[in-house]
Amino acid sequence: MTVPVDLRLVFLARASARLVLVEVGEMDLDEAYEDLVASVCDCQRWPLAEQWERTHPPRQRRRR
Repeated sequence: MTVPVDLRLVFLARASARLVLVEVGEMDLDEAYEDLVASVCDCQRWPLAEQWERTHPPRQRRRR
């Protein structure tokens, strides 16, 4: 039997577990955060986005 699982609850459970591990010193904050974020997004695209933002700064809107 397959039980539907709400992925938002899975994310919150993982975040809670990682918080506990950070608080007791079993995992550092950077590792806990990066692994958690990587689990919900395709973070391979972020370096390209950062490069784009450096080479193409947002345009300043002119006041009329």
